[in-house]
Amino acid sequence: MTALDPQLEAYVAAAEAALADLRRYIIRRDPIEIVQERPAPFPEPDRRPEVIGRDWIEAGEAASRFNISKSKVRRLCRDDDRLSWKVVGRWYVSVPGMRVTLGFE
Repeated sequence: MTALDPQLEAYVAAAEAALADLRRYIIRRDPIEIVQERPAPFPEPDRRPEVIGRDWIEAGEAASRFNISKSKVRRLCRDDDRLSWKVVGRWYVSVPGMRVTLGFE
């Protein structure tokens, strides 16, 4: 069985929580706590060749730019597929995604 997209899993979890709140409200008349929806951690950058070098950089360059090891870059990319993009056999890393993931934004 393949894993669901992390964003889809978050939407499903939010929907299930909202349904549970609604059931509690209907059955027991419990007040429903209003929770502000959190935006996605970062939007996925466009995957267009013209943004390579700007929004997408090679993994080694990402390690240098963010002062982390190449193995950490690879691990972060494995954990969130929005961070990496393979183009003609080379891996590229999302600059905006890495900034958010590493807490620079």
